[in-house]
Order: sequence, then C-alpha cells, then structure tokens
Amino acid sequence: MTELEKKLMKQIEHLTIQNEKQAKQIEQLINQLTNMNRRLFGTSSEKNPQGQLSFFEEDNNSPFSEAEQPADKAVEIETISYQRKKYQGQRADITRDLPIVVEEHTLPSDSQVCSCCASPLKHLGKREARTELEFIPAHLVKHVHYEHAYECLACKKTGQNHILRQKAPEPALAKSLAGPSVLAWNFYQKLEMSIPYHRQEKEWARYGLKVSRRTLANWAIRSSEEWLEPLYQQMREKLLLEPVLSADETTYQILRRPDEKPATADARIWLFRTAETAKHPIILYHSSETRRFEVAETFLKGFQGLLHCDGYSVYQKLEDVQLQTCWAHVRRKFLETNDSNGQGAVGVHYCDQLFKLERQWKDLSPEERLQQRQLESKPLLKEFWGWLDALVTMKGPLQKAVDYTQKLRDSLQRFLTDGRLFISNNLAERSIRPVTVGRKNWYFSTSVAGAHANTIGYSVIQTAKENGIDPFEYLTVLFTELPQLNIFQDSEQWENYFPWSPYIQAKVKPLSKHIKRA
Repeated sequence: MTELEKKLMKQIEHLTIQNEKQAKQIEQLINQLTNMNRRLFGTSSEKNPQGQLSFFEEDNNSPFSEAEQPADKAVEIETISYQRKKYQGQRADITRDLPIVVEEHTLPSDSQVCSCCASPLKHLGKREARTELEFIPAHLVKHVHYEHAYECLACKKTGQNHILRQKAPEPALAKSLAGPSVLAWNFYQKLEMSIPYHRQEKEWARYGLKVSRRTLANWAIRSSEEWLEPLYQQMREKLLLEPVLSADETTYQILRRPDEKPATADARIWLFRTAETAKHPIILYHSSETRRFEVAETFLKGFQGLLHCDGYSVYQKLEDVQLQTCWAHVRRKFLETNDSNGQGAVGVHYCDQLFKLERQWKDLSPEERLQQRQLESKPLLKEFWGWLDALVTMKGPLQKAVDYTQKLRDSLQRFLTDGRLFISNNLAERSIRPVTVGRKNWYFSTSVAGAHANTIGYSVIQTAKENGIDPFEYLTVLFTELPQLNIFQDSEQWENYFPWSPYIQAKVKPLSKHIKRA
C-alpha cells in the first residue's frame, strides 16, 4: 500500500468517526426537539404518540387503549363520566350562594285602568322575566378609631385623679393605614390571584387609595413577619410529626441576592406537605437561594418517616427518612425516548400497568392495598426489573431512562412494604403549581425578605384551602384577632387558629366548591 493510499485510508477513518458522532448528535437533537415541541405545542397529556402501541394491538385489555392522565395530575384519579346537567340547573347551581334582589315591575297606579272602558284592572299574577347578575365594585372606607376617656369627679375633688380610657383594638401593623382586610386582600390578590403589585397599584388607585407597589410589598413583608410566620412555624412542628410527607421544589428568581450571584441565577422554592390520608392537611413552602442538601436537611430536621419525592439526589442523603420515588417520572423518561415501537414503549407499558392496578385499589385501606400489591404489583415489578436488566444495546435517551430507573430501584419499590405510600409524587407537583402560576405573572422577588413573605403567604393560603375554608376571610381573622392576644406568651392559643381548628372552621365561611384546591 502506497503512502497516498495510507493517507486516504486515515482520512476515511477520520471522516467515518466524525459522521458517526454527528449522526449521534443529530439523533439527540431531534429527540430534544420532539420533546420540546410536545411540551410547547402538544396537549398537556403524556399520551403516547399515535401508532406507538401497534405491537400491543392484540391485547384488548392493554392500558394503552385507555385515556392517559396528564403529567401534572395524579395518575391514580380515574376519569368519571357524567351526564351534563340541564342549562337551567347549571345556572341555579353556580349562583346559589349569591344574595337575591327582587325587582317587581308593576303598572303605575294611574295606568291600572282599561284603555277601552276606563274600568279598573284586576291583578292576575306575575311571571319571572329573567335573572341577571349585577356587579358591585369593591370600595374602601376610612375606619377611624376614637378612644374615649372618663374621670371620676368625686375623686378629683379630693385631689386624686382617677381616669379610665377605653382602648381601641391593637392594629395589625403599627403606624400603618392598612387594616386587617386590606392586608388580607393584599396577600390574596398577589398569591391566590397571581396579580403583581404594579397591577394592584392601579386597582387600589381606582378605589381611591394612591399607594405605591413598594408600600404594598412592605405591608406583605411586615404582616408576614409579625403574624403569619409564627403560625407557619407552629404548623411546621405539626408537619414534622406526620408519618408520611411529600416534597418537591421549583426554580425562582431573587433580584437582590446576598450571595452576590446575578439576578438571573436560579433560587428555589421548596414544598413539603402532608399525605392525602392525613387528618389535617398542611402545605408549607420554603424559599432558599440554593438547591443544596442543607436546605432540605434543615427544614426536615426531626422528621423520621416516609417521604414521597422525585429522583433528586438531595433527598437520597436524608437520614432517618425512607423514600418513595415517583413512577410518573420514570414513565416520563421512557415516554421522552420517542421510541414508538421499541423498548421505550415497553417501559411505558409496564408503568401504565402499575398505575392501572393502583387505580383499582384507590378506595382500599392501607392494609388491604398492601396485600393486593404483594399479590399483583410485586410479580409485575419482578418482571419489569428482569426486562430492564436484560437490556444490552442502548444509547441516547433510552440509556438515560434506564440509568435513571436503575439508580432509584430501591426507593421505587418502597410502596411494596407500606400501604400508606403511593407510587407517584403528583400530589406535591399539584401543590407547587400555584407558585409556578404566580411566577409567570410577577416573575421574581426583589429581595430575600419578599421571597420569604411569599412562601409564608402561600403556605397559609393553600393550607386554608386544603382544609376547606376561604383564605381571604381566614387571613382577615388572623390579622384582626392575633394582635389582641398574648399569643407569644401562651403558645397553646395557636391551636385555635390553625385552619382545621373548630374555632376557625365555625368562624370562617367554607371554600366555595367552584374554587379548586391545590
């Protein structure tokens, strides 16, 4: 072989290697583009692409033939078919809690005569012409408090001054115009309705109050620090006593960061909540500048129990905590392989079978559910792991899906040992959605204090909703009554102000059934 031939062979080998690398890179980019297009332009469902299940068509009982649940909803919830109500019934249902104003349309007294013979007309009856809604805009009222003083004239004659003064109720914020209902509405608009302060500023101006967005933010921070955070800490103590919790976290932005990182750097809002089976639901949020292990370790200090979570490595390091990781995440990994008729579809199929079994047992007690899992889920999992271990030639997204699943093997099958556990972390994902919705509207917090106030407010509002009470009215009660109590010296009084307490349940109106909970 000549020197020229050797050089040409080396060039060919080099070009072949380059082509293989580029082909692999193109395949990865196409897969990423497919997944991004599905997230941006597709449905929110993680339904398998059309034709993906052709090799399962002979199986009429396959869960692939059933409608898939969206990724951000609990997979355990079955679709309920119902008959549409009649239109009149729907109108009565959606307006049944509204006060009624009746307007009677009668003929004027001088017109109640016959146009032919001028005889008086006899009233026959009435019919309902229509029902319509009237919107009465909110308005502000200046509530001025006067404290009256009294003196004893008899004592005054003897040289003694005996003066009594009736004190006004203590304000929620000293030297502030904001009363309890204003503070409550400030939180409700920002965190429940996701209305940023620059829009609230315009709305308050329409009511006649010229207040800046900075003042609105300061009201939220101060009232949160003085009254809501102590309640939050009391609820945190209750949360850590629960046997089963769920955790999740999402990105967030803080402009003025004390760690001197740029404003574009991602901070975090964490979520920790009770299980669906808890007697008193508690949903708590926590803000941090990092995603480090110390954040979760500090918040969960003292917790010894079971934790639903995703595959984030921080949770794996927690001591005295047993994890149940999420099968919905596993299913998503296999679905994102876009392997319509291959191993990716098989992985999705196994996950669907697990979720189908769980839907059948959703009404069972933990003990009964555990028994059924041992009979049916355990053999299915053994088959799944056997299939996963047998996979040899893998690359790209399929390899990532397999590696992700194998890494979490122990925590993925924890549900086989405890009937209180569920196979997905969708409950936590649903509960963190209010933060993601708010983030799309007001984008960021200016300061760490603002981010902290947001998480405290979110915690109180979402926990109130989960316990079935109106969050605005609940906040109003807190800002009205807590300043009047010696609550920091007598901590037992906090028991009366938890959202599930009999006192609050009786005092605050129930949450409208038309308002969705977290």
